[in-house]
Amino acid sequence: MPGQLRTKPLSIAAVGMTVDGREISEQDVADIVETYNPRKYGARINLDHEFNWSGWAAKNLHNVDIPGMLGDVVSVAAYENEEGITCLYAVLAPNQGFVALNKADQAVYFSIEISRDFMGSGKTYLTGLAVTDYPASCYTDRIHFSSKSKPDDMDVSLLKVDLGSCEPIDTPKKPFFKRLFSKDEPDMKPEELATALKDALGTPLAEFGQKLDGVITKFDTFSKVKVEDEETTPEGEQNTELSQVKEELSSTKKLLTELTDKFEKALKAPAGGTTDADDEPEGDEGKYSHLL
Repeated sequence: MPGQLRTKPLSIAAVGMTVDGREISEQDVADIVETYNPRKYGARINLDHEFNWSGWAAKNLHNVDIPGMLGDVVSVAAYENEEGITCLYAVLAPNQGFVALNKADQAVYFSIEISRDFMGSGKTYLTGLAVTDYPASCYTDRIHFSSKSKPDDMDVSLLKVDLGSCEPIDTPKKPFFKRLFSKDEPDMKPEELATALKDALGTPLAEFGQKLDGVITKFDTFSKVKVEDEETTPEGEQNTELSQVKEELSSTKKLLTELTDKFEKALKAPAGGTTDADDEPEGDEGKYSHLL
């Protein structure tokens, strides 16, 4: 829904006969309050039931140039007014087009749009809401947006945004390297970066090297033990396989040592800045743009 603007609850309809001879029943209002769910089917606000033509109607009939739809119905409730009449109240999320139209003192009342058998449920549902100068229902509020405090003779005013009422959104944690090289910390010094890298990678690399040394030592010991009563594999073939495994382990150890040396040298070298291309690799025609 647009922005954070919300109105106070406004009367948009009342139980009883309408001025053109139709009727809004107690059950209609009760059903609307029970069933309205903007996540399931949100009621949008339009001008004079013109729907997508609301912008055209505003410009050509009211001389107000606005894009189109005027906002959304956030929630509904039923209350009795001071005369004991049950009314349907709604909290609205108006957009700037609605505010501009109201500032011109045009379409200041409401007219509900309902379906009395919504999706075959047998219950009445609020499918839309129009603002108009000729409401069919009685007891609808006359809306007047104002950024100032409401004088006693005003029917209703627009609430200011209360950022304190907004629930904080949990920020998802970034992967390790995203956090390590984050642009949110532009003041990280080279020595701080080196320390962070060493703390994060130095110990795991050293531990892995020690474990690999242990494996090679055990392997050397094992390879010197003569296998007696071995019938399934010839001795020469067995020695060849053991030698190949030993060579692979030694090669892995050598690569790890080289990697560790390069890592230590990199920590001592001056740190350079990252570029947008480093942070957000696009590849050919945005091929990797989805890898976040």
